[in-house]
Amino acid sequence: MEINRAIKDHELIKVKFSVGDRELKNELIAQVVKSTRSTLVQGIGNIALLLREAKKPDPKKSNLLR
Repeated sequence: MEINRAIKDHELIKVKFSVGDRELKNELIAQVVKSTRSTLVQGIGNIALLLREAKKPDPKKSNLLR
């Protein structure tokens, strides 16, 4: 899954959901959070900010170490 690769590399990512129904969007966000073992930091509109801290972060890729 592309989201797993991105969150593994960068630790903090934004995911955009193009769904018209708010309840469906919230369900999708919950599924992504569960499947990626991440934490929902913030949700604004159709954007979810997800965090999963790496055990050994790569300083060149990490959004937290910059």
